[in-house]
Amino acid sequence: MNDDMESPALDYEQASITSTTDVGTTNIKIAALKDKYASTFRQANAWLKIEEDLVFEGVVCANDRGGGLYQSILLRDIDNEAGTDQCIQLAIKNTCLYPYFKLGQRVKVNLNGLYVGCYGYVPKVGQPYLTSNGNMRLGPVLLSDIKTRVQLLGMPNPGAPELVPLEPTDAWFQANMTYKNVPMLAKVTGTFDEVSIAKKNTAAEGELDAYKGQFEPLPKVFAPLVLRDDGYGVDRTLVLRDGKTKLSFRSSTSCDFANVPLPGDERSYTGMLSFYGSEWQMQLRYFEDIYPNIEMPNYQNQ
Repeated sequence: MNDDMESPALDYEQASITSTTDVGTTNIKIAALKDKYASTFRQANAWLKIEEDLVFEGVVCANDRGGGLYQSILLRDIDNEAGTDQCIQLAIKNTCLYPYFKLGQRVKVNLNGLYVGCYGYVPKVGQPYLTSNGNMRLGPVLLSDIKTRVQLLGMPNPGAPELVPLEPTDAWFQANMTYKNVPMLAKVTGTFDEVSIAKKNTAAEGELDAYKGQFEPLPKVFAPLVLRDDGYGVDRTLVLRDGKTKLSFRSSTSCDFANVPLPGDERSYTGMLSFYGSEWQMQLRYFEDIYPNIEMPNYQNQ
């Protein structure tokens, strides 16, 4: 072995997936961005290409570490002066974003050349793509575009106010299903309908897609493979304290809490709140969103 060999110097600019130079002066807030393109954000699936230097900032309040979000981070901006608190998704074509976009990290985004719009009523920054079914949807931004349009500001702040979830009341859900209120980092309290007294030990039956004749395994978990849909997701139903309001909890069968048993008691959950059609939807981020003070056990795949 040659002891004189030196390790190659790390090229920070080449290694970074974000811009190492300033992407522009911040000139718009997330709230103002939603107002500016309200007609686009009101639609279920729509997008608009931005062709000017619109630059906004936000703090990462959700990423893909636990698999709850896929190729996406959630950016939040609290403007105490204007009295606004808004979030927007930034979709990025990469399956491991959390090492670069840690919770509490402030991010600056120049939208020039990118697209804003909605997929399933969730406001996001992305790029249109053609699905395998031949449909156009607003998907993730290519890494090459992130490299020139997204900048990290300072170091992650674990004490950032943007990491504290809002706690909407049961009554709030009745009148606030609008693009201006989603996505949102929220904390909700309720009980899963699937493990109520009458349904606790009753597995889903019937021919379940490719797993014909195979019933849902017990105890019930968040996202068993046998119940997955074409998007490899499973929807569970959380009933809030009023007994009327219901949220669809959507989890990927590959997230780190997919095989965590559904709690049978009333408890609080933190995640990304949005809606799809006329139904409220919640996506948990991590195991800690279910059990904040417990280390995740090694659950076996089901």
